[in-house]
Amino acid sequence: VAGPDAYRDLPNLLSVARGEQAAMNVQLSVDETYADIAPVRMGESWMAYISIMRGCNNMCSYCIVPFTRGRERSRDLDSIVREVEEASRGGKIKEITLLGQNVNSYHE
Repeated sequence: VAGPDAYRDLPNLLSVARGEQAAMNVQLSVDETYADIAPVRMGESWMAYISIMRGCNNMCSYCIVPFTRGRERSRDLDSIVREVEEASRGGKIKEITLLGQNVNSYHE
């Protein structure tokens, strides 16, 4: 079992599972932003979606996001700019949407 922030631990989890033992890492990271993972862009779209933050601090009574995605953490600006530059390379991208649970809370 691997939680959303356990991708760096996948080699270890697979090794444990191959030994026929239970393997689990569902720990939420307080600083993981996936900034170093380049998305795969497929198709001929003129739009790109770029995640600038993860998690949420609002603790709304109806929402599970703070418990499943963790507390808010913003990507550093340099990694966002690099992703924007990469996405716009080639001239096809005309619109970029910045994504996050609450993008108004972005901070560097």
